[in-house]
Amino acid sequence: PAERLFVVHAMAEMGPEGSPMTPTLFGRWQTRLAMLGSWGALISLVFALLRGEDAFNETFFYVLGYVALFGIVWDLLFILLQRLRWDRDWPAIFQLASGICEGALVFGLIQGAGLPGIEKGGVPFGLFVFHYGLVWLVTYTWVQGPMRAFLPRWRFTGGRIV
Repeated sequence: PAERLFVVHAMAEMGPEGSPMTPTLFGRWQTRLAMLGSWGALISLVFALLRGEDAFNETFFYVLGYVALFGIVWDLLFILLQRLRWDRDWPAIFQLASGICEGALVFGLIQGAGLPGIEKGGVPFGLFVFHYGLVWLVTYTWVQGPMRAFLPRWRFTGGRIV
């Protein structure tokens, strides 16, 4: 009905000058890549240095790369699902569930078939959960807290950083 279209349209245009306040697809992509490229790379570097028995272990950067790659595709699905919600936003519990599903997909592919740069079964479950979980927790916490203070316009530009 026309009333529903108006409500959805009005909810999407809550920011200054009618810009969306919930992350758009490009905003989600920019935020994801920026967070994985900064916090994720820093955490992966620590794991690579500590886990490399004799040398630098780049496996954690491959895992991070696959999380970024599959996450870009994953975000398409989430944006489509978000459109079914009246406020076009995700509650925090949905974000946690999406993080678990994303991690399970990447780990399942590593264990089941292997991925270029990572041999089949090349990352033990506990280590994967620790690495992926720490990257997810740090990036989620940063985006939900300090990033909103340091980049206040981020929220009013649909999550775009640039």
